Amino acid sequence: MTTLRFFLILLLLLNALAFAAIQGWLGTAPVRGEPERITNQLHPERIRLQHEGDVRQVIAAAPTPPPGPAPEVENPPPASPAPAPIPLQCQAWDKLTTPEADQLSARLRAAGLNAQRESVEVPASWWVRIPPDGGREGAERRARELRAQGVTDLFIVQEAGPNQYAVSLGLFKNPSSANVQLTQLRSKGVRNASIVVRSTTEHRITLRAEADRLSSVLAGDPWSQRRVSCQP
Repeated sequence: MTTLRFFLILLLLLNALAFAAIQGWLGTAPVRGEPERITNQLHPERIRLQHEGDVRQVIAAAPTPPPGPAPEVENPPPASPAPAPIPLQCQAWDKLTTPEADQLSARLRAAGLNAQRESVEVPASWWVRIPPDGGREGAERRARELRAQGVTDLFIVQEAGPNQYAVSLGLFKNPSSANVQLTQLRSKGVRNASIVVRSTTEHRITLRAEADRLSSVLAGDPWSQRRVSCQP
């Protein structure tokens, strides 16, 4: 057998096997044509999402767009003007004694006005004295000793209180005069004298009110010399 004849016989056998396979004679599914493949395609109406609940949650969680601007109102009514504040004036009374401040406060209250009152302690005088020691007898004995030392301008305090039976040696309106007196006493041998600052309470009353009400209070003011201007 020639080689050419062998290849021809082999080619025939292969063609026969291929035809048998196409027809399904060898136990395999026959190859189907294009029309059948088209009929076996998936129907679109049968497509379903596997997790429809998840999709709904995503849609619900999506941010809501902000609302648009409010519609403009054509020709809005004009706002009513605010009432103008009533201007106030300010007056103050300074360096009032306690009785004077009490009288002025009562006068302002009677006029229906509220005033601000401030108090401060200020030095009023400087007192040179020997403190009490031994009651009345001790004060009289000390006075005799002072006269013997050449000090004649003195007196014994009689009023009840912490300074009763103190020996007063001078009351001055400024500290320099008090220091001069103390120096002179020490030059005469007086060693237990000292200076005590005596204070007094001064008051300041400040009033802020409308001009017409303030003028009625200032009319006939008995403390006009103590009156000063202030900021309203």
